[in-house]
Amino acid sequence: MRLRLLPSSFPGSSAEAPAPRIAAQPLTSFVVEGAGAGPLAVDAGSLGLVGEPADMGQIEGLILTHAHIDHVASLPMWVEGLLSLDRAPVRVHASEGAIQALRAHLFSGPLFPDFEALREADGRPLMELVPFPEGPPFELAGFQVTALPVAHPVPTHGLLVDDGEDAVLFGADSGPCDALWQVAVAAPRLRAVVLEASFPERMQAIADGSGHLTPATLAAELERVPEGVRVLLAHLKPAYRAEITAELSRRVGDAVEFLEPGAWVDLGQ
Repeated sequence: MRLRLLPSSFPGSSAEAPAPRIAAQPLTSFVVEGAGAGPLAVDAGSLGLVGEPADMGQIEGLILTHAHIDHVASLPMWVEGLLSLDRAPVRVHASEGAIQALRAHLFSGPLFPDFEALREADGRPLMELVPFPEGPPFELAGFQVTALPVAHPVPTHGLLVDDGEDAVLFGADSGPCDALWQVAVAAPRLRAVVLEASFPERMQAIADGSGHLTPATLAAELERVPEGVRVLLAHLKPAYRAEITAELSRRVGDAVEFLEPGAWVDLGQ
C-alpha cells in the first residue's frame, strides 16, 4: 500500500531561481493505492486541480470525509474531468450529512449546476452522490472501507482503508476522538494513521471550538497510537505552519512524519 497527499499550492515561476519546495497545504486530497486495489481518492480539495483529465480518470473511487470547502473545493472540476472521458455517472461517496450539504450549497445552481439532475442523451445522470454506511465495512475501488464519526462540528467521518494486506486510518478533521482509537486498536493490518494539527497552542480555544488539534492535544492523542503504527501529519494551516512545526518538535520530536505534498509514502511491510 502507498499513500500520496496531493499538492494544493503551486510555486510562482522565476527565471532567476528554481521553484521552491511546496509545503503549504490549504486544500486536502489523498490518493491510496493497494494490493490489487485503487487508486482511491480521499477528499477532493485539490483532486480536480492536479493533472489532466486522463490523470483524474485513473481514480477508481472517491470518498469524502466531510463537506467543508477545503475538502471539496475542486470536486466539480474533477467531476467535469471524468465526464469529458465519458464516465457518467461519476460517483461520489459520502455520508448522508455531507451529501445534504453538497446538494444544498454546492451542486444547487447558484455555485455550480445540479449534476444529479442533468442527464446524458441516454438518460444517465452526470453524477451520483452515494451514501456510505457508518460502522460496517463496505467495498470501494477494491478496498474494504470502514467509516466512523469523529469530533468535528459538521458530519465528519474517519476512514479505515484496508486492501487485505495493509491498512491506513484517516482521522479526518477532528479534535480528540475515542472512536478513532477503538478502530485503530481493532485493525490488525494497520500500518499508519493520518492525523492533523491545524492550529498552534496559543489558539487552543479556537481549535477546540472548531474540532481540530493543536500540538498539545495531538501529543495526548499520540499516547493512544498502537505500537508500530506510523503517524503521518497533514492539515497544518499554512499561516501557522512554522509555529505548529516548532511546537511539535518540542512536544513530540520525531514521533510524527510530515506528509510532503506530491510525494508517495510506502506503507506496506
